[in-house]
Amino acid sequence: VEACGICTWDLFIYSGGFRSFRDFPFYFGHEGVGVVEKAGPGVTRFQIGDRVALRESRDIGSIGTGHMAEYAIQQEGDVIPLPKDGKAPEHWMIEPVACCVNAIDLAPIKPGQRVALVGSGFMGGILLQLLAMSPASDISVFDLRKESLEYAGSVGPRGLVTVFDLGKGPVPKDLKGSFDIVFETAAVEPAFRLSDELVKSGGTLAIFSWHHHDISFDFGRWHVRGINVLNTSPAAAPNFTDCFQRSVPLMESGRIDLAPLVTHVGTPEEAAALYADGLSKDNGYIKGVIRWDQESTPGSTLP
Repeated sequence: VEACGICTWDLFIYSGGFRSFRDFPFYFGHEGVGVVEKAGPGVTRFQIGDRVALRESRDIGSIGTGHMAEYAIQQEGDVIPLPKDGKAPEHWMIEPVACCVNAIDLAPIKPGQRVALVGSGFMGGILLQLLAMSPASDISVFDLRKESLEYAGSVGPRGLVTVFDLGKGPVPKDLKGSFDIVFETAAVEPAFRLSDELVKSGGTLAIFSWHHHDISFDFGRWHVRGINVLNTSPAAAPNFTDCFQRSVPLMESGRIDLAPLVTHVGTPEEAAALYADGLSKDNGYIKGVIRWDQESTPGSTLP
């Protein structure tokens, strides 16, 4: 393994969120990128030295299944070939991009539709890059964090993306109920509530983030408004491996670029500091990555 991204799942595990599911410690990490070191009998698609992206293991928690380690064991069908283009491994993390490709698959944008994105962190930033390629007439981004809003404002052609700083006051009333599709990526209840308010009657609410607790909602109001509510989790993907494969040319061409979103890169010895910043969102944190090759990456290192 060359590098593995720190996902919200990983932060949740690190903070003790899975203690009712499995005793600690256990092996985790599912955004791995690496190089083939050995191949078992019958493996024909890969050779020693090939650069690859790793799929999440089918048996989470067992030895060799987590990507937060020097080595991982994968089945041949769960390995995605990557080009050796000189790009840093942390900028070739396919798994998060595949999740966003899946979201667009499940909630496609028709020409001229108005789109809102509530939450523009790492996953929201990738999703925004995809939305900027869509035929949407305009995209509105809602967030609280300076780093996320500044990045969102830099995406797409002039006039396509409008950012709204939720820390500066309430959302303008004329925006509520005005969007054809709303993607909620913030994973907090206020974001869910806002997303619900932004969807127009007959529109689509795409819940992208993973909420770790119960949220009450008025199903009758959803019914009367006739909105379509979607779960865009990878678990809902008809073929998630296909999402991985289609992500490769998007990243190779530079149309999806993780470099502006990866803010913290450190060694395994620095993992605790990366996780602390990930939980607190301090030091300008958007995305953290652990690398095992000990090389520094200009512009994206641990503060």
